[in-house]
Amino acid sequence: MFFQAIGIYSLPVELLYELELYALSESLPIASRHFNDVYKQASPFFHARYILGRVLGNHEAVLSEIYTKALRYPICTQKVLEAIRTLVQDLQPSKSALQLPRRLFKSLTPPVSGWTKDDYPIPLLRYLYHTSDIPTVNTNANEGYALTRAVHAKFKPLVEFLLAHHASPRSRDCLAVKVAIRQKNLEMVKLLVERQESKKKKGKRRKIEDRLSLDSDMLKIAVMANAHDIVEYLYREKKILPDMLTLKKMTF
Repeated sequence: MFFQAIGIYSLPVELLYELELYALSESLPIASRHFNDVYKQASPFFHARYILGRVLGNHEAVLSEIYTKALRYPICTQKVLEAIRTLVQDLQPSKSALQLPRRLFKSLTPPVSGWTKDDYPIPLLRYLYHTSDIPTVNTNANEGYALTRAVHAKFKPLVEFLLAHHASPRSRDCLAVKVAIRQKNLEMVKLLVERQESKKKKGKRRKIEDRLSLDSDMLKIAVMANAHDIVEYLYREKKILPDMLTLKKMTF
């Protein structure tokens, strides 16, 4: 009588899922093309259970830490987040904030047709910010990395979204503004600096304070970048005075 050898590759998919949830192995899903396909095609609920198993380990974490760590996983899509939310709904609300991971903003490549309000990661961010039982999000995590990367990618809808959710252009010595200046992007500079009135009010307009104070270093960067329209904006409109070295290089 002939008996067929049974190995891990011949196990049913359901058993492979249970095996991975038990082992919580980072290596198993990439051990072969077969395993990679099996785990890639798994349900959001499976991915949520795997992430929670990795995040929680043998100790109890606060809700904000769970979401912060979960978002670092590339498999953590919006559907996976929804599954995680279902699995942790009985945990106590968190007073600390969820920290936006660099992963969401690291590879922002402008599409040929231009950025829109529905391009990644805006839909995922909407879910995070607008779902009531998800902890408050710290938009300025990692020294304002999200805003700086959005500016670098010239992703205006994302910049607008982040600013609307308390992103600070002052982070990391105003790096986002300096990036926009070096890009000679006056529109982006103004977007970062000037607050917009949410609603039009009748009568005399009240002057709204800028988001940050501009300085001579920014004017110097604009001069060195030959960003003439930004030089005009900073010098004439915002009344930024240049230092002597910058003044010698300015042309009017």
